[in-house]
Amino acid sequence: MRMSLWNRNILKGLWMLAGVALAACGGVPTSWPGMQVADQTLYVANLDQVLAVDPQSGQERWRFPPKDGNAGACGVVYHAAPAVVAGRVLIAAEDPATGESRLCGLDRESGALQWVYPPAEQPPLGPIFAGLISDGTQVFAGTGDGWVIALDPETGQPRWRTRLPEAGRGAARIWATPVISGTLLVVGTMDHRLLALDRESGGLRWPAPFQAQGAIAGALTLDGETLYVGAFDDHLYAVDLGGGQERWRFRAGHWVWDGPAVAGDRLIVGDMSGKVWALDRQGRPIWAQPFQANGPVRARPLVVGDRVYVADEAGWLHWLNRTDGTKVKSVNLAPGRLLTPSVVAADRIVVAPTGSPFRVIAFHPDLSEAWKLAR
Repeated sequence: MRMSLWNRNILKGLWMLAGVALAACGGVPTSWPGMQVADQTLYVANLDQVLAVDPQSGQERWRFPPKDGNAGACGVVYHAAPAVVAGRVLIAAEDPATGESRLCGLDRESGALQWVYPPAEQPPLGPIFAGLISDGTQVFAGTGDGWVIALDPETGQPRWRTRLPEAGRGAARIWATPVISGTLLVVGTMDHRLLALDRESGGLRWPAPFQAQGAIAGALTLDGETLYVGAFDDHLYAVDLGGGQERWRFRAGHWVWDGPAVAGDRLIVGDMSGKVWALDRQGRPIWAQPFQANGPVRARPLVVGDRVYVADEAGWLHWLNRTDGTKVKSVNLAPGRLLTPSVVAADRIVVAPTGSPFRVIAFHPDLSEAWKLAR
């Protein structure tokens, strides 16, 4: 019997949370790292550490917690992509035994801890899966129990906190990295909705949320006045940013985790069946047939010029021709699984495998290896 979409979503969520919780049980945590690139430095939240790395050479610049230091209330695990603004790197530190998190401000040059929110004497936040983002003056975080928080990056003081309205399935859990456009902060939720908040006040802006038919778990993609969002109902949606109305939808072969990469006149998107499509701006396929990866494609593809790089859960990194989707080359990183979107830094294609002896691996554009950073 075909499982209902809602039950499939529940089982998927339980599987993911169980993977994160393995760290508390003495096993190997199976959550995925978060990466950010700023001013030719690669910042990686890689489960037990946060690293600042030179992407050209692979040399570590600093790590948190330091080898000879104490992380205090900012210990345990890190997997949400950091935010980098002014002199700070903001990270989320989660205790997988409780699902509770705190936000921590690190010095950008040294990695030294500058502040913790909430402070150790106050109750912590809920779990933080979504990447942190910044508009240059404040940093935004969404929690797994439905809160959106804006912080001053220098001091860690909250500017506002908004609890998203519930929609019949409990808290509006946030796993998707939000996006910023003008005065809007748009957030996706596991209860199938997109909501737009005013980034200065936290107030709701759209007349009504956008409603998908499946959970919205991955990063959103902003392209001008259109927002692209993947959902666990096997669709990619194009949503009008002004009012939250659907413009079109594309049916994939399975759940669409991350939004697409935008590459000129086309969108490159993968799904959990391992298929990768190129679509035009109206959601119509361009390639004669989708590319079939070796495993589910959770992470957003990376487009660099005429090259498309696709990472799959079986541990393969594929280089495709952007014009027709044909494969040029593939490399296998097993036992590592590729769950985190690849990034480009200093002319390197950088991946952060899960379950690998290496924290980070960098390739030249032709997928010849540049360097590896061991655990």
